Amino acid sequence: MRLDDLTSTEFREIMVKRPVVFLPIGGTEAHSSHLPLSTDSLQPEYIADQVAARINGLVAPPLRYAFHSSTRNMPGTIGLGFETTIRVVRDILESLVANGANKLVVISGHAGSSHMNALRQACSEIVTAHGVRLMLLTDYDLARRYPEDQTGDGHGGKLETSRIMDIAPRLVRPQDKVGKYVSQGFMIVADPERSMPDGFVGDAPSASAELGEKVNTYIIEELTKEIQKEFGVN
Repeated sequence: MRLDDLTSTEFREIMVKRPVVFLPIGGTEAHSSHLPLSTDSLQPEYIADQVAARINGLVAPPLRYAFHSSTRNMPGTIGLGFETTIRVVRDILESLVANGANKLVVISGHAGSSHMNALRQACSEIVTAHGVRLMLLTDYDLARRYPEDQTGDGHGGKLETSRIMDIAPRLVRPQDKVGKYVSQGFMIVADPERSMPDGFVGDAPSASAELGEKVNTYIIEELTKEIQKEFGVN
């Protein structure tokens, strides 16, 4: 159930039951020529909707902006600063807590390490200030556990392309080559996109909707179990 589909009165009545509230965080980010800029948003929003339906949770309006590093100079990437990301996420969580949320799941479709550090800082401040129970993860924390060889796969690769083929097949374009990652070693560079000259990493041409459905189902089932274990809900 989407929180913003409710009336104020309906929302107040539901929050008395203290449901798990999901905050999906995505991004507007370049994923080469075959995946949409909404790729990192479509995935966590889909997962949050599916898991919330299983446990009678609520899905807060998603945030479709993130902090980007390696793709920040690529066409279509529209991001927030590091400190801005912390403040925005913290403010959203503060407002949810003020409305009675005490079991929160922040799920990010963008898994960049600096972005996740910003989210972790915001979430830590909320837990420290309010003592609520809060889970933070990227859906790829669970996708990596899926029993499929993911060697050499990454941003916009086989797994991610497969997942979008399952979630939003009309938005996937053809891709005929394998994307390579070029290491910069220990160097900090002004043009980090040189590490991903193809705009993606992995064997995207071998992606399939069938694999995507299996991976998405696996993530939904695993996250449902994690939430049931940590929050004691059915």
